[in-house]
Amino acid sequence: MEEDYFFLLCVFSGKDMARRTPMEDYAISRKIVKLMREGYPQDQAAAIAFRMWRDGELNLPKTPDQIRKERDKRRRDYFKKLRLKER
Repeated sequence: MEEDYFFLLCVFSGKDMARRTPMEDYAISRKIVKLMREGYPQDQAAAIAFRMWRDGELNLPKTPDQIRKERDKRRRDYFKKLRLKER
Protein backbone atom coordinates (compact mmCIF):
# COMPACT_ATOMS: atom_id res chain seq x y z
CA MET A 1 0.00 0.00 0.00
CA GLU A 2 2.73 2.47 0.97
CA GLU A 3 4.73 1.60 -2.15
CA ASP A 4 1.71 2.42 -4.33
CA TYR A 5 1.25 5.75 -2.59
CA PHE A 6 4.95 6.60 -3.04
CA PHE A 7 4.77 5.67 -6.73
CA LEU A 8 1.72 7.90 -7.25
CA LEU A 9 3.42 10.68 -5.32
CA CYS A 10 6.45 10.45 -7.59
CA VAL A 11 4.36 10.37 -10.76
CA PHE A 12 1.95 13.20 -9.93
CA SER A 13 4.27 15.53 -8.03
CA GLY A 14 5.98 16.72 -11.22
CA LYS A 15 9.45 16.00 -9.83
CA ASP A 16 11.61 13.00 -10.51
CA MET A 17 12.34 11.79 -7.01
CA ALA A 18 15.34 9.76 -8.12
CA ARG A 19 17.11 12.71 -9.73
CA ARG A 20 18.23 15.22 -7.18
CA THR A 21 21.34 17.29 -7.55
CA PRO A 22 24.03 17.17 -4.86
CA MET A 23 23.02 20.73 -3.89
CA GLU A 24 19.42 19.60 -3.40
CA ASP A 25 20.58 16.65 -1.29
CA TYR A 26 22.69 19.00 0.80
CA ALA A 27 19.80 21.44 1.30
CA ILE A 28 17.45 18.61 2.30
CA SER A 29 19.92 17.20 4.83
CA ARG A 30 20.56 20.66 6.33
CA LYS A 31 16.80 21.21 6.66
CA ILE A 32 16.39 17.86 8.41
CA VAL A 33 19.08 18.82 10.93
CA LYS A 34 17.47 22.23 11.50
CA LEU A 35 14.04 20.69 12.07
CA MET A 36 15.47 18.14 14.49
CA ARG A 37 17.08 20.96 16.48
CA GLU A 38 13.63 22.56 16.64
CA GLY A 39 12.33 19.40 18.33
CA TYR A 40 10.86 17.29 15.53
CA PRO A 41 11.61 13.54 15.52
CA GLN A 42 13.93 12.43 12.71
CA ASP A 43 11.22 10.69 10.66
CA GLN A 44 8.92 13.69 10.81
CA ALA A 45 11.77 16.12 10.05
CA ALA A 46 12.72 14.07 6.99
CA ALA A 47 9.12 13.99 5.79
CA ILE A 48 8.80 17.76 6.18
CA ALA A 49 12.10 18.42 4.39
CA PHE A 50 11.24 16.16 1.44
CA ARG A 51 7.77 17.68 1.15
CA MET A 52 9.32 21.16 1.12
CA TRP A 53 11.72 20.05 -1.63
CA ARG A 54 8.92 18.49 -3.65
CA ASP A 55 6.78 21.64 -3.41
CA GLY A 56 9.71 23.94 -4.23
CA GLU A 57 9.72 25.62 -0.81
CA LEU A 58 13.28 24.65 0.08
CA ASN A 59 15.93 27.34 -0.38
CA LEU A 60 18.87 25.87 -2.25
CA PRO A 61 22.39 27.17 -1.67
CA LYS A 62 23.85 29.21 -4.51
CA THR A 63 26.31 27.58 -6.87
CA PRO A 64 29.75 29.12 -7.40
CA ASP A 65 28.65 30.23 -10.89
CA GLN A 66 25.64 32.08 -9.45
CA ILE A 67 27.82 33.76 -6.83
CA ARG A 68 30.37 34.79 -9.48
CA LYS A 69 27.68 36.24 -11.76
CA GLU A 70 26.15 38.25 -8.91
CA ARG A 71 29.58 39.58 -7.91
CA ASP A 72 30.38 40.57 -11.49
CA LYS A 73 27.03 42.34 -11.82
CA ARG A 74 27.60 44.29 -8.58
CA ARG A 75 31.08 45.27 -9.81
CA ARG A 76 29.75 46.45 -13.19
CA ASP A 77 26.97 48.44 -11.52
CA TYR A 78 29.44 50.04 -9.12
CA PHE A 79 31.77 51.21 -11.89
CA LYS A 80 28.84 52.40 -13.97
CA LYS A 81 27.66 54.46 -11.01
CA LEU A 82 31.16 55.92 -10.58
CA ARG A 83 31.33 56.91 -14.27
CA LEU A 84 27.93 58.60 -14.06
CA LYS A 85 29.03 60.44 -10.92
CA GLU A 86 32.12 61.86 -12.68
CA ARG A 87 30.03 63.51 -15.40
